[in-house]
Amino acid sequence: VTLLSFDERFIVLAAGVGATLEALLLAETGAPGGTIASSVLLLLTAGAFSAYASRRVIALVQRVSSEHLRIERMGRYFSPQVAALLEGGELAAAESRTVTILFSDLRDFTALAETLRSEEVVALLNDYHTRMVETIFSHGGTLDKYLGDGIMAYFGAPAAQPDHAERAVRCALAMQGALAPLNAERAARGERPLRMGIGIHTGPVVVGDIGAPRRREYTAIGDAVNVAARLEELTKTHGAPILVSQETRQAVGDGLRFSPATEAFLRGRTQQVLTYVPVGAGAS
Repeated sequence: VTLLSFDERFIVLAAGVGATLEALLLAETGAPGGTIASSVLLLLTAGAFSAYASRRVIALVQRVSSEHLRIERMGRYFSPQVAALLEGGELAAAESRTVTILFSDLRDFTALAETLRSEEVVALLNDYHTRMVETIFSHGGTLDKYLGDGIMAYFGAPAAQPDHAERAVRCALAMQGALAPLNAERAARGERPLRMGIGIHTGPVVVGDIGAPRRREYTAIGDAVNVAARLEELTKTHGAPILVSQETRQAVGDGLRFSPATEAFLRGRTQQVLTYVPVGAGAS
């Protein structure tokens, strides 16, 4: 765009010089005055039109470039689904919807971060988040927020997904798979591997554009979000890489196999919950 931003006065000047030379050449050949005037007028008109056209083309390119830049920036901060709704001005008010929420968290990351320089912590998190978020997006998930080294995502909003529970569980399995090559790279550098826990729960939430007028975010709130976060915490004490609730297990159906994990109390709840570990494709 910068290279196209030349001064259109050069076009007008070139047209004027051309018209002058054309008039001199025609006069040398003895052309009638009317012919000379017509030729000069034609050249000046062509120059003016070229200047106008160049201005329109440059403006169009600048608008297209700005739009592409805006969409690219939106993609950095919003999931593809939310970005598409923002782009179309279709982001609805808050509504109740059943979704599947996924929480992930790195094990012992605080202790690891204390041994690294600040720039190393940022580089590690950027690398880790890039791999995890690409996996979430590839399974149709919506990134809600980063929680330090943790991630909150959900499936089934803003775009409706009848198979949102299965998508979330398959995404969790793929996230654990995406961690393996990162750990292989770390092992090659003599660094200790990263371990991640993921909790998944399906239930009703309120989703929508929530917050102050100057700072809003499309997010999910409700008890189901808390349950998913507590399940992620439970993976630490039970040594399971992924734990899903009974509600998620039932919503998935026969698309994946599960192994019963434990019946435990979640922080802040009075009743025990059944949990399961996904073990692969096929019926349980």
